[in-house]
Amino acid sequence: MFLTFFLLAVLQVVQPPATTDPAVCAFDLDAQLARPWREYEFDHQTPGGPMELGERGCYRAAAAVSRAYLARGPLLSVREQAITQLHMARNLAYAGDETAAAQAAASARRSDTRGDQEIPLDWNSYVQGLYAFLIKDRPLLEANRERLLARARDGYEGDAMNGRNLTALSTCFDRSYTEAMMDPVCWAAPSAPAGGL
Repeated sequence: MFLTFFLLAVLQVVQPPATTDPAVCAFDLDAQLARPWREYEFDHQTPGGPMELGERGCYRAAAAVSRAYLARGPLLSVREQAITQLHMARNLAYAGDETAAAQAAASARRSDTRGDQEIPLDWNSYVQGLYAFLIKDRPLLEANRERLLARARDGYEGDAMNGRNLTALSTCFDRSYTEAMMDPVCWAAPSAPAGGL
């Protein structure tokens, strides 16, 4: 039941254009800080959470609420903090601030052991691959992409999905994160072995 919460692969989706319009991107920070982490992090319906703000194109606001949640919200486990940092990195990248996104991604690696309810996933390789794209380190991106695709050949579906994401970033390495995630050209290359996603 909770497995889907821990598979954080980014699939190619149509993201709304970034906006910082206060009328569109307003949120109640105190209400967000009071929410339990799982609900706060993954809820797409409640106004003001990072997922809901991102769906409005309010990527900077989503990153700001995540930063505040990390600093002032409930104390998080290593896993929870890593997931929040990764989501914040993606929102910053969609906002066009790839320097800040790289810093957030660098903080999203995990030092803990995967829990029994989590999908087997090479989290750190995905995070390092995203970081590599953001700082334009192609060898680091390719090493992590190949590691995920090798695991995909062994049947790890989450790694196949994340390998596909890193392949899109590799294909459009010289473009922005938003362009690489949104342009179908970036997703046209073969991304995973047969049986992958």
